Amino acid sequence: MKGTKVFFVFLVIAVCAIQAGSALKVSNLEVNPTGDLQVGDAVAVQGTVEVGTGFDEDEYLEFYTQLDRPTVHWEYAIGLDDRYPPITASGGQYLRLDGWLLSYEDQSVAVKVTLDGVVPESASGQLIVFRARQLDVDDEVVGTEVLKTVTVYNTAELDAQIAAMEGNLAALKTSIDQRSSAGIGVGDAQTYYTAAFNAVSSARSASGGDVIGYLNTAMTNINEANTALDRAWSQQSIDQTQQSIDSVIGLYNEFTVNRSLKLSDPRLVPITQKRDTAITTLSSAKDDQAAGSYASARAKAVDAGTRAQEAWNLSLDLKKELDSGFSLNFNFGGLLLPIGIIFIIAAGVGGVYYWKKYRTWDELG
Repeated sequence: MKGTKVFFVFLVIAVCAIQAGSALKVSNLEVNPTGDLQVGDAVAVQGTVEVGTGFDEDEYLEFYTQLDRPTVHWEYAIGLDDRYPPITASGGQYLRLDGWLLSYEDQSVAVKVTLDGVVPESASGQLIVFRARQLDVDDEVVGTEVLKTVTVYNTAELDAQIAAMEGNLAALKTSIDQRSSAGIGVGDAQTYYTAAFNAVSSARSASGGDVIGYLNTAMTNINEANTALDRAWSQQSIDQTQQSIDSVIGLYNEFTVNRSLKLSDPRLVPITQKRDTAITTLSSAKDDQAAGSYASARAKAVDAGTRAQEAWNLSLDLKKELDSGFSLNFNFGGLLLPIGIIFIIAAGVGGVYYWKKYRTWDELG
């Protein structure tokens, strides 16, 4: 018997806990207009809150909205077993119904409520148009609240976003024209620009969320266009540097094959070093290009181009020297230079000797 009493007490506690923690039920909740809203839109809400039986007298039912306070108009009627009295009107963003109005043990309670108001001028983003919740004596929420939000788009903010996107378009057009004047391929960027331009044009005649959608499309295409410009710019730098390196290699082969210069020739060594540095740096630039690191690729290509140009200038100097047919830097095992110097000294000594002898003959008659 004692065990039965304990079980009965436990069952009563459990039922009370379930009732206290149960969520409010709102049936036939309608918000008009549907979808996204804009500042100044008139909004109408209606629904029925199912309270049921045994509502705690110490608790209360609260309704709330973020619609513009001076425009808010509530109407409600508390029904017992689907019988409703005349409606009661109220204003303000909050509507409170005390528990003693809703507490009936043997009758089912429901509250029909309607709400009218206007989206405030300051609204933007998510706006609470309707909220219903049960609160206890400590103003803590009992169970789960009923919440209805909508997205509000501020017309002035949308206009500002369109203007900003038009500025982005103008900057992109300037970049495209500059790259085109520099001989860089802008075909891909121009395609993306056209798509962005069309999206912005559509945004001008759209409203609400459609504006945001078009602007997002425009921004995506602008980003793609800028990426395409960077890719084409770095590729041009790589191609130009490759041409410079190929020219250096061509002249280098002439020295080593046709002119039979040895790799150890001191005139060839700096050319070799700069050529190799250019080739290695350009290879790294090509890797960056393939990985989409276009700024790094272009910087390395420019650096490689500088080294290639230095190698080319040295190569031209060497070619002029070889074409002239005179050089004090011939390399026959390192012997010809000393021999040449000795020859010049001997010729000078011989000339002096001859000049003195000639004067002696002249004095003797």
